[in-house]
Amino acid sequence: MKKPKNQGSGTGAPPANHNGKGRQEQEPLPSHSARGSDPTGNDKLIDQIRRIIAETPEVRPEKVGPIEEAVEQGAYEIEVRKLANILITELILKR
Repeated sequence: MKKPKNQGSGTGAPPANHNGKGRQEQEPLPSHSARGSDPTGNDKLIDQIRRIIAETPEVRPEKVGPIEEAVEQGAYEIEVRKLANILITELILKR
């Protein structure tokens, strides 16, 4: 039997871990102190990865800019079949 997905309060509200930007917030990973000592040096790597993720913008202007311009000019066209295939695949895989 499948476990029900985390949903809002039934009021149409998104789940509590939803950030309102189309993505769900992830639970933070345990800090290196919670894992104990790490003789392999993975703690430094994990801290570096966390820093890079924190500094990476959510929106990449080099990708979004050209699309915004095309939309403003009325030249942006959506490939309807491709979009439909992606949506259907997502629906099937999420169940």
